[in-house]
Amino acid sequence: MTQQRGPTVRRFGRRTARAGFVLAAISLTMAACSQALPLGPAPATQHHLNSAIVLQIVVSQPSSSAGSCPAGYARLPKAASQFPGSDQCYRRLGKPLTITAAAVSYLQQPAMNQQPADYGLGITVPAADKAGLLAITTTAYHSRDQIATIVAGKTWSVANVVAPFTGRFEIPAQNANQALQLQRTLISSA
Repeated sequence: MTQQRGPTVRRFGRRTARAGFVLAAISLTMAACSQALPLGPAPATQHHLNSAIVLQIVVSQPSSSAGSCPAGYARLPKAASQFPGSDQCYRRLGKPLTITAAAVSYLQQPAMNQQPADYGLGITVPAADKAGLLAITTTAYHSRDQIATIVAGKTWSVANVVAPFTGRFEIPAQNANQALQLQRTLISSA
């Protein structure tokens, strides 16, 4: 009498059930922890700003050799730091957008690939200012004019608009101290 053998089937029923139970327990624990402790920085909350942020569309013109501005042009308020174009003369176009409330978050891009670190603030406007922000940046984008960012009587940047802003924009700073100084100027709790 010969015994016939079929394919060998291993049964890991108990091990599979235990492994599945352990995996499920770990997943639930991780899910519970991620609910209690958010991953990454918490979103900034809206604040009434101590100093308004003014966004103004401008056209630049170099100053004369004597340092004066051509007719119809003037220097913007004192620059917070020297940035490209801070010594130019500007003509303001249209009505500025004044933002009096926003969520303000500190931004830092670490130095990478021989490039220095970047610092600044992320500004998220409330729903009431989103249409105004979109309108002024769309106008500047289509006309290829620049936007000046002015806070507390100082010009922080004059930049080209590469795409209209839909509710958030950034104010660049030259270093961490300058970014933190601007953050304290905007919100007292910073």
